[in-house]
Amino acid sequence: MKILHVYITKTIISSTLLVLVVLMGLYTFMDFINELDDLGKGSYGLTDIFSYLALSMPKRIYELLPVAALLGSVLGLGNLASQSELVAMRAAGLSVANISRAVLTVAVMLLLFAVFVGEVIRPTAEQKARQIQTMAQTGTEGVQTEHGFWTRDGNHFNHIERIHADGRFVGVTIYEFDDAFRLRILTRAAQAHYEQGSWILTDVLQSTIDEAGIEVRSVNHARWRSRLNPGMLNIVVMPPEFLPVWSLVSYIDYLQDNHQAVDQYQLAFWSKIMMPVSAAVMVFLAVPFVFGPLRSAPVGGRILAGVLVGIGFHLFNQTFQHMGLVFGVIPWLAASFPTMMFAVLGLYLLRRVK
Repeated sequence: MKILHVYITKTIISSTLLVLVVLMGLYTFMDFINELDDLGKGSYGLTDIFSYLALSMPKRIYELLPVAALLGSVLGLGNLASQSELVAMRAAGLSVANISRAVLTVAVMLLLFAVFVGEVIRPTAEQKARQIQTMAQTGTEGVQTEHGFWTRDGNHFNHIERIHADGRFVGVTIYEFDDAFRLRILTRAAQAHYEQGSWILTDVLQSTIDEAGIEVRSVNHARWRSRLNPGMLNIVVMPPEFLPVWSLVSYIDYLQDNHQAVDQYQLAFWSKIMMPVSAAVMVFLAVPFVFGPLRSAPVGGRILAGVLVGIGFHLFNQTFQHMGLVFGVIPWLAASFPTMMFAVLGLYLLRRVK
């Protein structure tokens, strides 16, 4: 029985990897066509596009894994069924429950893989991809660290402690260097907001450094002209869904302490928690496809049904989460309801398998 368990597991994993490679190729080509619209913007060339696409692959793997898991499992088990291997296994004493346990083993493996990609590889790769895209298109380089956000604008190096959802900066420090890379002006501001093509700094303390010494002056407001604008924030700043879980938890605590809206970040947190579970549920759904009403259908029919279910789950999941934000649904419920619904559907269909 152990040999059969391993054989089923290998078959499903190989089919899932094949489907994932095909989907990745399709989506990468679509992303390439989309990026061609920005070709020539600034110094954005083909090399930058290929680097951006390569670093964006972990994001695509993470997003496509649930659909690939369903299609790969249906394809793998469907091939075993079409070659009468499942019939032989059941004749040898392997029950549907035993086969389901082999499928669940794959589900757990994919769950762990999704967590590794989503929490370890994806945030770093996506941040690097956005840095390459930003620098090539705008000449403004940005990076996010645990101590805030850094951007470069010519000879200006800017540090921002926090960026609010409405685009306001909190805790701004601007380091201005001359052509010899000597620090000449150090500007600190409590806040900054964008207005009529420039940033308005509030509670400003500016230190001017030259051979004569340091001159310090304080003003309530000052205008800061920078190539950094709110339209670039989506590139410079990582969206909440790209942040690792621990960063989301920290930022949610910060927003709650300062009485700021946290629904968007809580939804991103619960979505990241539920995504690996979604991949596991998609694998589990493959069993009713093979042993249920579709067991007599050709492999193509099973794949089509799997595609429809996978796309339906993806669309329903995304729609329900956005509706949850609009209508004020509890974030954990908005993120988990589609997965729970499909899990219940899978259990119901599995109970009907004879």
